[in-house]
This record gives sequence, structure tokens and C-alpha cells, in this order.
Amino acid sequence: MDRRNFISLIGGGTVMAAGLSGCDKVPDATTAWVSPGSAERDVRRYALAHAILAPNPHNRQPWLARLDGTDALTLFIDRTRLLPATDPFSRQIVLGCGAFLELLVIAAGAKGQTATVTPFPDGEPADALDDRPFARVVFAPGGTLDPLFRHILRRRTTREPYDVKRPIAAGDLAALQAAVGPGLRAGALTGGEALGDMKVLTRDAFEREVDTPAANQESIDLMRIGDKQIAEHRDGLFLRGPAIEALHAVGILTPENMARPGTIAFKQMRDFARPLCEATAAFLWMVSPDNSRTTQIASGRAYARMALEATARDIAIQPMSQALQEYPQMAPFFARMDAAVGVKPGERLQMLVRAGYAKDVPPAPRKGLEDLFRPRPSTAA
Repeated sequence: MDRRNFISLIGGGTVMAAGLSGCDKVPDATTAWVSPGSAERDVRRYALAHAILAPNPHNRQPWLARLDGTDALTLFIDRTRLLPATDPFSRQIVLGCGAFLELLVIAAGAKGQTATVTPFPDGEPADALDDRPFARVVFAPGGTLDPLFRHILRRRTTREPYDVKRPIAAGDLAALQAAVGPGLRAGALTGGEALGDMKVLTRDAFEREVDTPAANQESIDLMRIGDKQIAEHRDGLFLRGPAIEALHAVGILTPENMARPGTIAFKQMRDFARPLCEATAAFLWMVSPDNSRTTQIASGRAYARMALEATARDIAIQPMSQALQEYPQMAPFFARMDAAVGVKPGERLQMLVRAGYAKDVPPAPRKGLEDLFRPRPSTAA
């Protein structure tokens, strides 16, 4: 969340922020982005060090790994890191696991290895995830370098206003849609009434999520305010910068106020998406022919490729997933979204992103490689 939204709330914000400049330095929460896996001799660990940089919902990083023998690994979902309020069937969590797998495969290829993925090798879960693995991967010589590999460390989710005066070239939009590969259907909205309607729809869905107490609280519980909390958790959503630290220190920007309608913090939470939705050059979407767990994995892999292709073309993107979510309060927006992009019976809209040109942003916090090998919980939280 852009600290400028908070700076403008109160006079003297910059003065208060200056008063915090002497705070002790805290560890960098983004070291995972620096030369990932460069010291690893095991290609599996090298590939995993890149995979943890994958986009994933609420930055939950719900991945666990087990090395098997000398050439394989098994991947599990940490069910203590789900999003039951906003993602009740864990569809978005599984998409994030698909993105993880795509980066793993690309990184293996950069080391001359082929990583063969078997999704849900012990069977697919239904509505609720269980302890079965989401993938088994076997490594073998013969991989080739994917041109998208060199963009993994530059990929970002850019939650900033985009330059609406600079349209995305038709060829670039076509390349982003083509990046999803076979079996999925992609499209774009670039202008006119349809683009304006989508801006309104994504804005309204975001505000409905903030107005839904359980959904809003889920985001607040994962909000890391200031560098100290960000460094401590290295996951979730984050607010950083001197003004953020100041507003938090004086009790204006607190989790309690974010959840309380009528406060400055709540209003800023609710209004956060307005300037972003309005400052959007295009929306891109991706539809799958069904909504099986294996298809969700494939959709996540496809989104990772779209995101890397966008990075290669210096195009900023940000998922706008609120209207795609399956909890009851979102149902009217869900129906409007399906109608807006022409979802057919049996199909599922898996991803919607805003796109455009924007300034560079820093990488998101990430846990380290060793966190993948922590003990695997046997029950959901």
C-alpha cells in the first residue's frame, strides 16, 4: 500500500516521519531475491530457491518441500497458511502453487535439467485441501534455457497507478495473452466503455471486501506495518516507509483502526483501490475450461509465464482478484465479472490483472529456502 495515501491524511506527517529516522536498522526481508541458489550444488535446491519468488495470494508462501533420493522432490501445501475467508476453497492458494512450479521448472532448465512435474500424484483433493502432495517433480539431464529465466528476479506485483496516457502496444498485449499457452483462454480490455466498466467493477469488489468483516480482518491479520514487522514475518501484506512508521507510532495506523469503520485507517483501506483501478491502461484475464485442482495448477503456471512476459516487456501488472472469490458477499460481483469477460458454462475465470506502465517497485518480502523444509503440519489451522 502506497505510503503517500497516508501522508496526505494529517498535517505535519513528514515532520513526524523525520523523528523516526534514528530507528535501529532491521534485517533485509528481501534477501531471497539476491542471487538465489548461487551457492547450491543440488539443482533441486537451486530450482527451489527461484520457485519461492513466485507470485502467490496475500504473499502467504504456502509451500513445503521434501527432497527424495538424489533426483526428485515432493511438494506439499502448508494448510496453516490458507485464506479461509477470502479463498474458502483454496483455489487461489493452488494457483500460487502452480506459479511456484513454473518458476521451479524454468530454473531447472537454466541448469540443463528437465524437471518433470506430476500434479497431485496421490489424487486431487476436492473442496478442502488435505495432506496429499500437490506435486512430485523428477529431475533429469536435458533441460534448456527458457528466455523468461532472466526475468524472474525482476518480476514484481506493482500496486501503483499506471500511466493511462501510454497505451500498451497491441503486439505486447498479444504476447501476454499468448504466454498462457494451450488449453486456456486469455483476453484483454483496452479501452472504451468496457474498460471503464471494468474499472468500476474491480473498485466496487475491492470495497465490498473491505466492508465484509471476516474478509477484511483476514487481510489485516496479515498486514505487516513497518520494517520491523516485515523483517520478523517476511510474508503477508506490508506497509513500509517513514510516514507509515510515524502513523503507526502515534496510534493512527493500527490493526484495530483498520477494522473499525469511521476511522482514518479504515477509510484509507477502503479507498486504496480507487486510484489504482482508475489509473489502469488495460485489464487482462485468463479462463480455464474447468476448475479441477490440476487445472488450477496449470492456470497458476500460465499466470507465472504471463507475469514474466510482462516483466520482459517492462509492463507492470497487479492481480485484481476480489470479484473472482467464492465467499457469499462477493457473489453479485462474481456474476458481473463472469458476464464482463464472457465466461461460458463450465469454464472458470482464474485470473484478472490490471496492466500498464509504472515506476519500478522493490521486491516483496520472502522467507528463505530453508523454510521450505520446516516440519509439515498434519492439520489445518
